Amino acid sequence: MSRTTGMGTSHPPTRRAVLEGIAAELEAAGIESSRLEAERLICHALRIRRHELSLSLAERIRATEALALARTVVRRLAREPLQHIEGTVEFRDLVLRADRRALIPRPETEQLVEIISAWTRAKAAAGTTEVRRVPRPGQRSVTGRPVSLALDVGTGGGAIALSLVQEGIATRVVALDSSLAALEQARENREALGFEDTVDLRRVERSIWETTRPHEQFDLIVSNPPYVRSGAIPELAPEVRDHEPREALDGGREGLDAIREIVRGGRERLREEGALFLEIGADQGPAARDLLKPERGWRGVEIRRDLAGKERFVIATP
Repeated sequence: MSRTTGMGTSHPPTRRAVLEGIAAELEAAGIESSRLEAERLICHALRIRRHELSLSLAERIRATEALALARTVVRRLAREPLQHIEGTVEFRDLVLRADRRALIPRPETEQLVEIISAWTRAKAAAGTTEVRRVPRPGQRSVTGRPVSLALDVGTGGGAIALSLVQEGIATRVVALDSSLAALEQARENREALGFEDTVDLRRVERSIWETTRPHEQFDLIVSNPPYVRSGAIPELAPEVRDHEPREALDGGREGLDAIREIVRGGRERLREEGALFLEIGADQGPAARDLLKPERGWRGVEIRRDLAGKERFVIATP
């Protein structure tokens, strides 16, 4: 048995002792936030909540619990993402499925949705007719006029598209991805939320702009595209490199392949007063500014920083 469970001794260890042991193993393996992750692994294996764990640390681990916990810890020590082990990921107001089919949405992408939300509110404050939406249970209350149609390019598991609808930012979203597996996960997340009528999932087979319909004009276009340089993939953390879909990471030699395609067709598909929102690599700000020059049909470009102070988000108007 794993030394974290101690089930080979005559007296099974307490949950507190197991927690300390797992945290030490995770820390030794170079996993950050080892104590927090140890708590979450125990809660997942024992099917209890964190407050229940904190109130029961003196209890001893049963043999069946030790076996489930040992299997869970082995998976994490193999650097399988915690979200894959738990099977879910929290994204703003949503709890979404998480597995190898789609990229795990990051906190930076949550910040991207917040930037879009702020842009929507600013449009309303600038004179757009105000609409107060009645939120669904658990939904954020949004004051302002929601955009009627948004495009999410590279939707993955659907985090951005579903949040735009959930938070009342968009009344309808067209969500594109080239991966059938990712779209399957997005479909499951969409059905769990009951958004079948408001989030239109489509597969990109040849190009982004052939997947949209000729008459479709969007109030906003958003994307967290693949932007990692192909040569940098081996340098990524093993949780990402070995367990997440490469097509959701690999942006080509310069990391700009998908971004170029989005920019090239996005200007003509945006309605007047619409905007393009992109998440980019921390060193791609200059390249984004070059792609979105006025002579290429873009009127204004703003680069925003993420919470770590890195250039991460692009807002562009045609």
